Amino acid sequence: LFCPACPQPGVNLPDNWEQIYPEWLVKLRYVVDGNFSAQHMKMKIPEDDVPLSDGLAYMVESTTYAAHVSSAVEARERSTCQNHRAVNAANTSRKNLTATGIGATACARHGCFVPHSVVDFQKGERQMNVDYSICQALNYQSHGIRSSILAYDVACQWQINFLKQVQEGAYLQVPEGMDIVAAVGKFHLSAHKLECYP
Repeated sequence: LFCPACPQPGVNLPDNWEQIYPEWLVKLRYVVDGNFSAQHMKMKIPEDDVPLSDGLAYMVESTTYAAHVSSAVEARERSTCQNHRAVNAANTSRKNLTATGIGATACARHGCFVPHSVVDFQKGERQMNVDYSICQALNYQSHGIRSSILAYDVACQWQINFLKQVQEGAYLQVPEGMDIVAAVGKFHLSAHKLECYP
């Protein structure tokens, strides 16, 4: 289940919604963030770690996601905005964990997680993980929607390489013609400088 109020063609919009509503009204509004308290320890017998519903609810499908993580190239960059922890801690590792946390894309209005968009972090909050979550969310029940707003605490850093990563990534896809506006949520503005958005 997803947010009943967010626009979803074929679910809660009339068949002729593109003729009825202006484009600005039917817009995806998402927030993206990570949680480093949701760690997952390595099991003594890895074969016993079996998902009960792989990719059927909010978590992404593990095989495709693992293929993306193994093939994606991560740009190692230092944050240019006030030493932001999410960017600078992206390359930290913990040997006893299979996941150092999770990242998710959610409805910006009501906080509902977008199905199939929650990802595990292997080494902190890396762009390759967040890119996969965002692409999954933008493609979820969004056929025909042409604009989106993504609020992310490090959006100024993330947006620099996102479209390049999508073009180069075999497992990343943005809906054709989708206009993406990146924004930093008000809560996180104190960690940024005016130069973050020219």
